[in-house]
Amino acid sequence: MYDQPPSKELKQTFEFYTQNYGMSNTLILYPGKRLNLGPDRNRICRFCEKDETKTKFRLKAHAIPELLGNKSIFSNYECDDCNQFFGSGIENDLGNWTMPSRTFARIRGKSGVPSIKQNGTGQGLRIDYDDDGFHFKHFESDPHFDIDLENRQLKFELIRDVFTPVAVLKAFVKIGLTLLPPEEVPYFEEAVSWIREPDHTQRFVAKLPIFHTFRPGPMRNDLLGAMILRRKKSIVNLPYAFLMLSFGNDIYQVCIPCPQQDRTIHDKQLAIPPFPAPDGPDPEKYGNPRTRLIDLCGKIPVKGEIFPIVMGFDHVEFDK
Repeated sequence: MYDQPPSKELKQTFEFYTQNYGMSNTLILYPGKRLNLGPDRNRICRFCEKDETKTKFRLKAHAIPELLGNKSIFSNYECDDCNQFFGSGIENDLGNWTMPSRTFARIRGKSGVPSIKQNGTGQGLRIDYDDDGFHFKHFESDPHFDIDLENRQLKFELIRDVFTPVAVLKAFVKIGLTLLPPEEVPYFEEAVSWIREPDHTQRFVAKLPIFHTFRPGPMRNDLLGAMILRRKKSIVNLPYAFLMLSFGNDIYQVCIPCPQQDRTIHDKQLAIPPFPAPDGPDPEKYGNPRTRLIDLCGKIPVKGEIFPIVMGFDHVEFDK
């Protein structure tokens, strides 16, 4: 996991999580692996609380959205109505928000690696990926990326599709709620009601920052990692639960809001280090993981947000 001895700061971070949190439902999803969460019979939907006499469970509900590369883990906790509701709602926002990074990380969704198509003042830009690699198409009269030949880099300023930030946050929280052990679910009734609320202007959390860690370099595109961090019973002054989710180059640490268990930290400033991230392929060549806090509590749809990407290359060929 770490080629070099951990630094003093890293040791302190490990100690923080070892002392305060336990890990549950740790999943590393490999190609060909399949796992169903929950019972095959007498199902009850975790989100609307209806059983098989009141709703149907015919669809394959992905515990983690398929757009993030999940072909392996399915949920028996989600009925068809909730599956379609989330798929056409908050998971669509998640897809729009993660679109550029999923393409460059070669994450295969339902229809393969998503293509990027962006209009410009002229003929626009198109980015596709297949077994032969990436294919970029733009026009000299309508440039969409810069080529730095000296440093062997392509520099893009892409535009995200329209998304509502808090809807993206709800989609992350929904993944966490799906992965929770059954005995924990009753503590999260308010969070379940919140993610089911289609009116994103309804207040539930004023602030819920997310740790985002980016690991530079070529990463496998067929691995998906997920884990629930749950506060130990003797601890009361820290958030109760976190979702850890990794795909491609990205790792997200998301607090799963739990008013029942988080009363003691309401409206308090907390100093929490991000969960230690493993190094990327070659830190000396590509650099160390970079972690930042992101805010996804905005309730107004965002249009035209710029998403910068820098991509290295070995050589370039110009096709005229």
